[in-house]
Amino acid sequence: MNESFDKFKKRIWLGIIVKCVLAALCCAFLIVNIVLFSCLLNGVHLLWVWYLLIALAGFAVGGGVAFLCFRTDDGKIAKRLDAELSLSERVQTAYVYRDSGGVMLDLQRSDAETALSNTPNKLGFGNFIVTIILAVALAIGVGALPVIAVYADTSKNTPSGTVPPKDPPRDVTDWEWQALDELIEYVRSSKKADEAAKSGMVTALTGLRNILLGGVSQNSLTVFVRNTVTEIRNAVTAANEHDGVTDEQKQNNSDEEEYVINRLNEIFGLSQSGGSDPSGGGEQNPEQPVSPGNNTGTGELIINGLPFFDPELGYVSSGDTETRDKYYAIIQQAMLEGTISRSEWELIVAKYFSDFKESENNEEN
Repeated sequence: MNESFDKFKKRIWLGIIVKCVLAALCCAFLIVNIVLFSCLLNGVHLLWVWYLLIALAGFAVGGGVAFLCFRTDDGKIAKRLDAELSLSERVQTAYVYRDSGGVMLDLQRSDAETALSNTPNKLGFGNFIVTIILAVALAIGVGALPVIAVYADTSKNTPSGTVPPKDPPRDVTDWEWQALDELIEYVRSSKKADEAAKSGMVTALTGLRNILLGGVSQNSLTVFVRNTVTEIRNAVTAANEHDGVTDEQKQNNSDEEEYVINRLNEIFGLSQSGGSDPSGGGEQNPEQPVSPGNNTGTGELIINGLPFFDPELGYVSSGDTETRDKYYAIIQQAMLEGTISRSEWELIVAKYFSDFKESENNEEN
């Protein structure tokens, strides 16, 4: 029976191999199409070698799964031959007793061999419907691949397919961290604002600090600072609406609010309406850090609109943003290098504007 059985066995295994190859190709094209389409939607463009590796991986996975599903053995083949060729279990019996001897068994095996030899080769293609489905799926995958690839290549070279660059991250400098921490500590220890106003401002500033720890972009930093300013104003407004708050305390709360907001805008280089003296008098508050937007002992001092001295340009209006930004960049770099401390710079600025204000007053007199 061996020769005839092997003939049918090869035919069955050929069908299994065909189905495994179809399944492997279907899986390879399916995965490549999915990855290519996903990359297209997200504006990602991979090198062709990546798609080749993805296809090979899909081929291996699809072929392996198909082989596990369609594989067979000699016992199953014998059972199938008896069923499809109507051999009344001759082949199964011969297979079961293939290693046993005896006259009756030899006659039975000879009968099975004769039956297989005389049977026309009309064995069907197993799982024919599955084979058709795999072939159709493969055709769809092969047809879809060039369509998606061409569309992806076209979108890559057109403005509509270009992914806009993301807003670059905005690194918070060591000086900004230090200044923000000092501002938070100043509010906590302030003797002018009441507890409700201080608590609200500290909460807003601490919330901003926590956000900055997670990383922000330049655009979002501006938004977060503006939101913090709004929170500070709302907190002070709510504190001033409490019962029993005197008019003097309300004014002190408002003064602290304006100072904190101006200082916050100054730290992160945002526009501001000018500083105000939280002490409310002609003397510098010892608790309050000196900044260009605060009083310097000669009355209220507003930087906006006042000139400053540039070594090359002379007195320059603070409205000249290009020169001002250049100046601040040089100062911050000097602070990072340790050639000047923050307190030294604040004293220089305070002294400069104090002298300028005094000179201006003398000219008026």
